[in-house]
Amino acid sequence: MIDINDSIIIMLNYDDDFFKNTFSKMEFLMGMDYMNKLIKKFDLPVIFTKRELNYKIKNNDIMKAKNKKENKRIKNRPPESSYDGKFLEQFKNKTEIKNQINVKKEDIFYNTDIENYIKEFHKNTLLFGGFFTDTDIFISSIEANLREFNAIVVSDITSTYSERLYFQSLEMISQFVDVIDTRDFMSMYDI
Repeated sequence: MIDINDSIIIMLNYDDDFFKNTFSKMEFLMGMDYMNKLIKKFDLPVIFTKRELNYKIKNNDIMKAKNKKENKRIKNRPPESSYDGKFLEQFKNKTEIKNQINVKKEDIFYNTDIENYIKEFHKNTLLFGGFFTDTDIFISSIEANLREFNAIVVSDITSTYSERLYFQSLEMISQFVDVIDTRDFMSMYDI
């Protein structure tokens, strides 16, 4: 059971450019509707993190390898839909971004002071959402676990380029931290 009073939500890369590159836009938006109710009902704090979609690396060989892998992941992205514009408008109006921290890489803890910022809220349960499930959510949730936070990934408020990457990533994440969805919150906290 999750102690909701010990919880803080960490939304990674809550940004138009990341959202545009996901396969499950409608599911994400529906999940955020539930999370917004949970946030309001329990006055949950939310921290937003943001990194550049295509950040630079000093080592050219590593940069080339990173770009090659990123291009391979992008190829799995679904084709644009006539609904995408409507989904993007809903996304922009879904939640107000406050407490945004810029991060440098997929690991939100890398070379940032975010751990101390989280501790200022006196919460130990981190509920992860945002983009991308297979990189940022995967790495940051496991890193949070290693830092002895109770890390939980809320699956339907995360997404990535493709369904295959998404489900493979959630399976791997679940080997280290708990993975739940908003329906679990609905049953636990009557929202």
